[in-house]
Amino acid sequence: MKQKIILFALILFFLFSPLLKNQAQTITPPSQPTPTSNPNNSLNILVDLLKIILGAGGENNLPLNQNNALNPSTIPISINPSSFPDIQVTPDVNGLVYYPQCNGPYDNYPLPQGGTLCQAGCGPTTVAMILASFVDNNINPKTIVEKYQANGYYLGPDGSYYSHAQNLLQSYNLKIALIFADNQPKTIDQVVNQFGSIIKNYQKSGWTFFALANFCDGGCGHFFWIIEIDENLNTWAYDPYYGRLLPRPYNEKSRYPFPKYRVILGVKK
Repeated sequence: MKQKIILFALILFFLFSPLLKNQAQTITPPSQPTPTSNPNNSLNILVDLLKIILGAGGENNLPLNQNNALNPSTIPISINPSSFPDIQVTPDVNGLVYYPQCNGPYDNYPLPQGGTLCQAGCGPTTVAMILASFVDNNINPKTIVEKYQANGYYLGPDGSYYSHAQNLLQSYNLKIALIFADNQPKTIDQVVNQFGSIIKNYQKSGWTFFALANFCDGGCGHFFWIIEIDENLNTWAYDPYYGRLLPRPYNEKSRYPFPKYRVILGVKK
């Protein structure tokens, strides 16, 4: 009986494991890039799954269909949103809006599945910057966190999914084009060698780019908004974490060979 249970758990584990690959976790400040999730996260999920099957309960002792690591569910935000008043937004000289996920008014804003915007909110913060710039400058990170919750999208201490960010951007009638999505991270020169002509053509037509990239070997996934990639491969971005204390836009290439890109979406109003 136990052998059958373990075999069943392993099958479920391999079925669910792709869900983990396209999440981004923001690097915990103020340290250098380190994953916010446990490096043994996959093993922990398997252990939780075995506990559930054996009747011991999983993460937070929730049943399988409510276990955030496997099938995210919406948990009501416990802090009153009015505790985080909106700020007056003044677009930068280029007409774009910047929001930091840390060192700003929304640092401690809670995410639906746990954690705070500062700890793991690079996804909604980046979405908020794009929408505030292209659609309505009253949109802010708090607005987008609430959208994630309303749609039942996972947003918690392990970060968020790029596909959910894409859905939200499209829901505001922005144009979206997938440049590439690959679980084999690429340096900026590898990206340009393979997709340079496509990126150049999009840029000439006024597109910007929503990016998911790794900032350390083995992970440290992070979302940011690329404004331009120039001829020298300088990658100018509105970065909600790394660019928060520096003049904007921030040159992501300054961390070469990181970031290593996993997803790039073209975005245009």
